[in-house]
Amino acid sequence: MNAMRNNLLLLLLLIPLVSFSQTKADSISLTFPKILLINKQQEVLLIFDSNRKAYEVPSMGLIEGPVSFRNYIDAATQQIDVTYVSYRLAGLFTYLFPDKYRTFIRPYFVVQATGYSNGLGVPDAAYKWFPLQEALKEIKYPASALIVEKVLRNPKAVWSAAFEEYGYTNRVEVSKIKFKIVENFTKIN
Repeated sequence: MNAMRNNLLLLLLLIPLVSFSQTKADSISLTFPKILLINKQQEVLLIFDSNRKAYEVPSMGLIEGPVSFRNYIDAATQQIDVTYVSYRLAGLFTYLFPDKYRTFIRPYFVVQATGYSNGLGVPDAAYKWFPLQEALKEIKYPASALIVEKVLRNPKAVWSAAFEEYGYTNRVEVSKIKFKIVENFTKIN
């Protein structure tokens, strides 16, 4: 009788744990790097998203498969037709989505552009160089604008922070974006 009661008690204690446990798929954090290209005039290269009608820091999307950060940056700069000599990790940022159980890890890399593969300029008209202050005004996503400002104004540090940012619309309406700083900027080097 005691054994049956103990087993029942154990079962009742384990049921809540099982119902709230993560699955393997839930615990995957997707890596979504951003490439912050800077030219000799210290201008920032942004890309215009024609769906959202807004400028953003370039990215090739999620890292899928066995790809190193160097390969990712090489592929991105080749796609944009920009040459570079060096890059640095500017920060690792966490984007949390409370309405979905997932997290994006966004490494931001500052890439010092040296020229153009074609010798002329960026051939895709969606890309445009901006002075920093103007770039910050053009970036409609709050976390991205804060990150760009922090990493470019304080380049000797590698930064970390965590954000909740969601509610994007096609044709970005800043007033509809839900944004919260979960963990403020911290130096991690």
